[in-house]
Amino acid sequence: MRDATGLVRSFTWYDALIVSLSVTGPTYFGIASQIGYVAPNEAGADFTLSAIIGVLFMIPLGVMYYIFSTSMPRSGGDYVWMGRSLHPSVGFIAGWAMWLSFIALMAGGASTWGAVVIPDFALTMGYTWHNPGLITWAAGFANPTDIFLSGMLGVIVFGVIVTSLGAKVYSRIMVVLAIIIMLGTLTVIGILAVTSQSTFSTDISSYFGGVISYSGVITSASSAGFNYIPITTNITLLSIPFGVLLFNGFNYSVYIGGEVKNTRYSMLWGVLIALAICAVIDITGLFLSMRMLGYPFNQAAFALFGAGKFPLGVSPWLAVFVPAVIGSPYLATFVQLGFLIFFPWWGCGLVLSASRYVFAFSFDRILPSAFSDVNPRFHIPIRATILTLFVAFILMYFTVYTSYIGQFLNTTTIWSIVWIVVGISAIVFPIRRKDLSAGLPGGRRVLQLFGALSVVAMSITLYYAVTTPAIGPSTASADGLLAAIFGSGIIIYVVRYYYFKGKGVNLGAVLQEIPPE
Repeated sequence: MRDATGLVRSFTWYDALIVSLSVTGPTYFGIASQIGYVAPNEAGADFTLSAIIGVLFMIPLGVMYYIFSTSMPRSGGDYVWMGRSLHPSVGFIAGWAMWLSFIALMAGGASTWGAVVIPDFALTMGYTWHNPGLITWAAGFANPTDIFLSGMLGVIVFGVIVTSLGAKVYSRIMVVLAIIIMLGTLTVIGILAVTSQSTFSTDISSYFGGVISYSGVITSASSAGFNYIPITTNITLLSIPFGVLLFNGFNYSVYIGGEVKNTRYSMLWGVLIALAICAVIDITGLFLSMRMLGYPFNQAAFALFGAGKFPLGVSPWLAVFVPAVIGSPYLATFVQLGFLIFFPWWGCGLVLSASRYVFAFSFDRILPSAFSDVNPRFHIPIRATILTLFVAFILMYFTVYTSYIGQFLNTTTIWSIVWIVVGISAIVFPIRRKDLSAGLPGGRRVLQLFGALSVVAMSITLYYAVTTPAIGPSTASADGLLAAIFGSGIIIYVVRYYYFKGKGVNLGAVLQEIPPE
């Protein structure tokens, strides 16, 4: 193992915060996407209550991740913690599965940018500025080639380029994007707070020139066979994984732990305060959004879209309707711009986090050491970033041009399993690694307590993830893919273990040590 990683602690507390916020997305987009994802899959769920349950489930995970990040602030985050607490093989197998899920998430998000965000943005700009050409273009944009190229270039490649420019430039770009996106988000929340359902009903008919109306959407859906599903506790409980996933990413700053200054203070912002910000914005935004939209209208709009009969021809996310209640076309353009540029911002955060997994695997020699080479000028692992891009390209292709990813990959299950393993690591860490657990924030018992709570919360999430088809596939083929993902990690580790054993090196023993700075 090298004496030093070559990475430099250049990121500050606000960089850690912005990385976590960029991936979690407590934004106009994040609020709209939660409604957009849950509405067609769990009609009858209370979005606000689901989010409240989700954040309650995430609080133990957040405390646990914060404590671990201050004890072992290294690139790769939970991969390092699991490997040093339990066994290096466990750390790699879980970390490998998590890395692949990150790339799948990246591909899914990038495809959503082309399939939903760009058309919704273009449509609203067409109506806002009275441009029929934009309206027509928006309705025809979401074809596979447009989705692939826009998502690949505008989200993934953009994220790789920005990440490769070094910490200083990366930080400046992320801050500028964050300001635009968050100002737009706060503006939307303010508008939602003062807009009643009756005002919304009047405004959308005027804004869309009579193409749709509030009552017309509900009536058309009913004629097409739609029946409103009342909000119930049972369906809301089934949507718990959606509530949990709303906050997925609030802790992703831990993956750049080896590049963050003053980790005890910075990770307080990068993990715990990030979660608090996400909770306030998302829960408030969801409540106000549904107060304006109304569940019957929202269900009806998505029912029409699912049947191919929604008159506007684009996915009826919140962002389609908000400009209708904004009087100024300039203000409407500004908030819609924040909606549009969220995914490039998100891509920058996710590429950075995912590439540090590869760096950590490589630095530990489980992957070839070339992937841990650090560019001496920009202090970034270029090859690790390129590998992330290459795998993202492959998964993006399968996401857009085939149905394999949607049919067979249940990323929620992967995250739940890994978070359970991290929880177990937290329970045994103070016992097995007394040499490393001295001086933990709050003492050893606090880490164990929140580790145990995380195991319980994520076990419940796992149960719903594997028993609720709307969350993700739970078929024999899906189980086989999960087995292949975790199994490939086992194969890689075993091959590298015996490779080094032939050279007289016990890889398992070497990887018990904390990686150097």
